[in-house]
Amino acid sequence: MELDELRNAWEMLGQQLNRQSAINLAIYNHQKVTTIRSSLRPLLWGQALQLCMGIVAILFAAILWTMKPAAVPVIAAGAIVHLYGILCVVGAGVLLNGIRRIDYSGSVLEMQDRLARMRRAYIVSGIVLGLSWWFLWMPFLMVLLALVHVNLYANAPALVWIGTAVGVAGLAGMLCLYRYSRMPSHDRLRRFVDEAVIGRSLQRAQAQLDEIRQFAQEAA
Repeated sequence: MELDELRNAWEMLGQQLNRQSAINLAIYNHQKVTTIRSSLRPLLWGQALQLCMGIVAILFAAILWTMKPAAVPVIAAGAIVHLYGILCVVGAGVLLNGIRRIDYSGSVLEMQDRLARMRRAYIVSGIVLGLSWWFLWMPFLMVLLALVHVNLYANAPALVWIGTAVGVAGLAGMLCLYRYSRMPSHDRLRRFVDEAVIGRSLQRAQAQLDEIRQFAQEAA
């Protein structure tokens, strides 16, 4: 009887420990999920701002089209601004939809897969929409001046070409900086560049998911 009682007590103790471990894991997951939500909030606001910028660019181009410009450089600048606005809206829409579709009650693997997709979309969007600003500021300036009936290319073509040359130099400088950051002795610069390219919000959210997965493995 004593052995049976000892066996039953041991089994009850094991069940209690399992329940306590499950409760601790649930509490830990809840805390980390809350942190993930907070980590993604800057990304949410950033994409909302990008969406507004895209709409403004489209509106500028639409106003330009109502003026029926005849100069080819102005038309080309308007088309570039219009296309950029559309890409901004599409890029922001993809990421905002990705944030909305995250199932915080789902498995860690599902959330990691969702974040991986968002990270790829963020990198592509950042490269296309971010680096292109080395050239886009000139078409935007041309469109803004065209709205007040000033053809920048006709009045100051040298300024347009100088702006384009500055864009080429700036883009080349960014590429050189990226390659420089990949060197083994520049870990701090590499982390800074990675945060700029990948996004600090996504990195923090991924780190929280990694901690959840590690905690679950240790508690198993």
